[in-house]
Amino acid sequence: MANTQLHTAKAVLAEQLQDRAVRAEWDAQAPARALAVRLVQYRVEHGLTQSALARLLALKQPAVARLESGAHTPTIGTLLRIAEALEIEILIDIKPATKRRSWVTSRADGARVVERVTTAKGSEVLAAAS
Repeated sequence: MANTQLHTAKAVLAEQLQDRAVRAEWDAQAPARALAVRLVQYRVEHGLTQSALARLLALKQPAVARLESGAHTPTIGTLLRIAEALEIEILIDIKPATKRRSWVTSRADGARVVERVTTAKGSEVLAAAS
């Protein structure tokens, strides 16, 4: 096969994303892919194997592999466990397409705290509405 017939991964992905079903699945997995990238980055920065990371998170190695694959969407409880064990901040910001972003700024004027919970390990879980 000549080099002119080869396609880049980016080109193949762009072509596949033209299919509505593929695009919907791709979009739905975006948060899981973002966490996967952060977990792999953390593991590499700290010289850990998946098994060692699993021990830190009190999970089994296959669970870490699923998280790192980006195909498994973690629960809020799992996100909390990861944030506390690795001492990393995880932010989830969900807004409808019809609304302007208002919270993830240095001045989140339109947001008000509805409930703030401090866990036994000192982590904060904040629920807010604007």
